Amino acid sequence: MKNSTKIAISGIVGAALLGGAALAHNRGGGPMGPGHFGGGHHVGYFGGHHGGHFIERLRDQLNLTAEQEAQLDTALGKMREVRRATRRQRRETRTDMLALLESPALDQEKALELVASNVRTMEQRAPEVIAAIATFTDSLTPEQKRQVSDLFAQRMAAHGSRKAH
Repeated sequence: MKNSTKIAISGIVGAALLGGAALAHNRGGGPMGPGHFGGGHHVGYFGGHHGGHFIERLRDQLNLTAEQEAQLDTALGKMREVRRATRRQRRETRTDMLALLESPALDQEKALELVASNVRTMEQRAPEVIAAIATFTDSLTPEQKRQVSDLFAQRMAAHGSRKAH
């Protein structure tokens, strides 16, 4: 197989993996759904380089009670756990996918199973994350919920404008 073919297949498979993960994230719904876990130095809603700043703004502007702080910390902890597990699985999937690309013919069934496995992991872990987020958001006052909504709308608008360029 030519190198250009391997690169093209890698790109397609990578896009499929990312798309599957995004689909699994977005199935959680809601502004504080399980998507955008953050991590590393990319922009994330609940962690990572920029996400940490967002969480601090959220804490400061909402004037949370001690109970609400604990519930937010629990939700963030669940999201971090899932992020670590999925990061580990992505590394393993990458290794397996590279092995498939080295074979004389791409085993499409195996490639699809690798993608499906990643999606299943997200679907299995999403309920616990959503439950922790719901516990936090359900404890907020109507004013705090409005503030959260406003903060997310600002964050999403700013995030979208960067991607448009």
